[in-house]
Amino acid sequence: MPNRNMPAFKKPVEKRSAKAIDRLLGMKDIVPSEFRYFSTVSDKAASLAELYSFNAIKTPVIENAELYKRSSRHNNDKELYGLDCEKGENGILRPELTQGILRAYIENNFAELPQPVRLYSIGPVFRREKMQTGRYRESNQFNLEIIGENKPMAEALLLAAAYNFFQDLQANFQIQINSLGKIDCRKEYAGKLNNFYKERGRRSKLCNNCKKYLGKNMIALLDCKEEVCQQLLAEAPQIADCLSDESREHFAKVLEYLDELNIPYNFNPYLVRGLSYYNDTVFEFWPTNDEGIANSKLALAGGGRYDNLVESLGGRPTPSVGLAIGLERLVSKIKDKLILPDLKEEVVFLAQLGDQAKIKSLILFEELRRAGFNVRQSFSTDSLKNQMEEASRLKAKISLILGKKEVMDETILLRDMESGVQETLAFKKVKDKLEKKVNRKEGVIYG
Repeated sequence: MPNRNMPAFKKPVEKRSAKAIDRLLGMKDIVPSEFRYFSTVSDKAASLAELYSFNAIKTPVIENAELYKRSSRHNNDKELYGLDCEKGENGILRPELTQGILRAYIENNFAELPQPVRLYSIGPVFRREKMQTGRYRESNQFNLEIIGENKPMAEALLLAAAYNFFQDLQANFQIQINSLGKIDCRKEYAGKLNNFYKERGRRSKLCNNCKKYLGKNMIALLDCKEEVCQQLLAEAPQIADCLSDESREHFAKVLEYLDELNIPYNFNPYLVRGLSYYNDTVFEFWPTNDEGIANSKLALAGGGRYDNLVESLGGRPTPSVGLAIGLERLVSKIKDKLILPDLKEEVVFLAQLGDQAKIKSLILFEELRRAGFNVRQSFSTDSLKNQMEEASRLKAKISLILGKKEVMDETILLRDMESGVQETLAFKKVKDKLEKKVNRKEGVIYG
């Protein structure tokens, strides 16, 4: 007889492992198979920035929330990752690099240094953005900032640096450029835009977000990527019609410099940036497909002039211009294409006097750099004495000097930095002469 008090036999329960914990929505791993591309692009970005005389700066990932609320994006509060810090402190994971760099400029009294100050930074930013292909809530940016410069040459220099950077990496892109003018220009334009959307029922066709901006932040309507809003925009008035003479002249000079540098661009009268602090020149680099069609929704880079931002953050009035490049988006476009060049030992230094000499030196700088020479310069310095001191500090073997007379005569001065002997060359023969005087390593840059 069975023992009724004996418990029934039970099959042992198999232990199950806990469910794997996935990464958060909008975040991305850079795994080893991708990391080599990412690090190569980052290294090349830093190298290019230093060649263009930008100095590295690293600012905290966590900043004071007020720093960004004073210079917000549209719907900025919804995108920010707030943090609890010490008593009375509202922290934030930085949504971009520019404000932190400007805070450091103010806090460390960089205004006392010779102006302009050129800074670059590479690091992560965090935005709780709407999820789309190619958008991440943590991403890495490469920023170039020229602080304390109001000349249109600053925009031209930034665009030239970014243009050559993308060219070197074999990325397909198109430069979009526009001018927003000063605050008075934008107020006049906002009124015209408001009247335009009131006519013939256009308001009812706008997306819900754009309807919120009507009468409040009209410029934000130009930044909407929704197809229906883009169709309406094609008929809207252009901000170019509201520019002051000063803004019009500044923008024309920027375009003139780009033409002289043979940098192609597309004037886009409806281009604005998603940040409220820009004035005058704004620009973006849009990726293009094999047919040359540009994608406006996932810009590789963007930037512009922000002459009032330093003052709004508590500093002195300081005209400035900057550019930010999204590294993840860029890497996705140029994967498997690049190998960094070998470092060259002997330095060739370019010195210049005057705007036209500077433009010509920029062209020569790129030609020599692509030919494999370890070429350096100090385009931010106007004093020839200071430039030659920089050449000595870099232990340059050769200095090439270009002034107004040389520009007119199509010549250039070549100075042997060790002996002090200099000679005048025909400008078109400078590369052939350098190949005989300077050791450089030959090598393929791209695979």
